[in-house]
Amino acid sequence: MDSMLGGEGFTEGTVGTWEWTVAKDNATERRERSFARRREDVMSSEAMLSTVRFLMTRPTCDQISQEVVLSILARHQPRSCVITLFGADGSLHGVGTFGLTPAEADRYGSLSLWDVDPMADAVRTGDPVIVVDEMQASETYPRTIPAEGPFEPIGVWPLSLPNQRVGALQVTFVQEPDSDDLRSDAMGVSAVLALYLSLLVSVAASPDRAVEMLNASDQAHAFPTNELAVLQSAAGGGQSRRAAPSVLTERQTQILQLMAKGLTNSQIAKRVGFSESTVRQETMVVYRYFGVGGRREAVRLASLRGMLEESTS
Repeated sequence: MDSMLGGEGFTEGTVGTWEWTVAKDNATERRERSFARRREDVMSSEAMLSTVRFLMTRPTCDQISQEVVLSILARHQPRSCVITLFGADGSLHGVGTFGLTPAEADRYGSLSLWDVDPMADAVRTGDPVIVVDEMQASETYPRTIPAEGPFEPIGVWPLSLPNQRVGALQVTFVQEPDSDDLRSDAMGVSAVLALYLSLLVSVAASPDRAVEMLNASDQAHAFPTNELAVLQSAAGGGQSRRAAPSVLTERQTQILQLMAKGLTNSQIAKRVGFSESTVRQETMVVYRYFGVGGRREAVRLASLRGMLEESTS
């Protein structure tokens, strides 16, 4: 055995140790190369640089979603984009959309982290979720199958930092994109966007308060980090969560009644004469009042408490 190894001092026991050491070193080297490749992909991503430049203009999340579709990821032929923020209630709240109908956008108003949904899975696991064909979607995420029209590939990337889950970025595509090119671009965009949104969460003192600020900012057409000192004061002295209201206002009650009739936020906005952003903000107050994460639970509890008109119960 010694002669076969070409040297003295080797025994069968030391050969096993040597082989294990070599295998361990090879595995470590592969991990290091993989990490370096991912880091190089992100740092060299033109999409990431474009995102940084655009975020310097302090856009709203709706404007960010639009820029992702029309410019930042345009070479991958995206059709729509959704940005969600992870709240302390364990739900994902839509804070920016582009390319969706009002009914489609309403679906992301409040999404449970445990829903069977690619966005929820991406945030929960911390890994991207890519669904490229209808068969895969029907087996794993049946809710993503459209009632009409062809299925469109979906990509979801978690917006996360070390020890913090911020939200998720979801993009649908006209056709299946090149996975390698998309990986580097999407990783760059999501990394910068996670840092950008986490700033608001830290200033607002809680994700829920940040969601409210994001919704309110749509009316001013400016991202609410324009005045950090003002936001920090508005955060309520560092309270972890805003308390639930003891009663609903007349406007919130009216919106609750229309929610019970099945109207979308867009339809409610037209009915009551407020902006859709205001309606979204008020529905979140309604959710907090009932201690729920979505309109179905809110309507159910309102019905049980006799708060709905007879025509909607």
